[in-house]
Amino acid sequence: MKTYAAIYVIPELIIIAIGVAFIVWLIWTAWEASRKAALDQAWHEVLDNVYCMERRHFEERKRVEDEHKRAAAAK
Repeated sequence: MKTYAAIYVIPELIIIAIGVAFIVWLIWTAWEASRKAALDQAWHEVLDNVYCMERRHFEERKRVEDEHKRAAAAK
């Protein structure tokens, strides 16, 4: 009688495991989608900023000047 019950328990466990895996996959997909949406929103805010290009050029000039100062100090 014990083997008869095992025949029905194992497929039920497999179905439960598949169901749990599916739910985890749905939650993961929703989380990734929300993360991507937040990242897209942040990029839109940055790119819509009028001063973004000016700041970018300033930071690039500052980085180049710092590299030149380090190179001059290393000599």
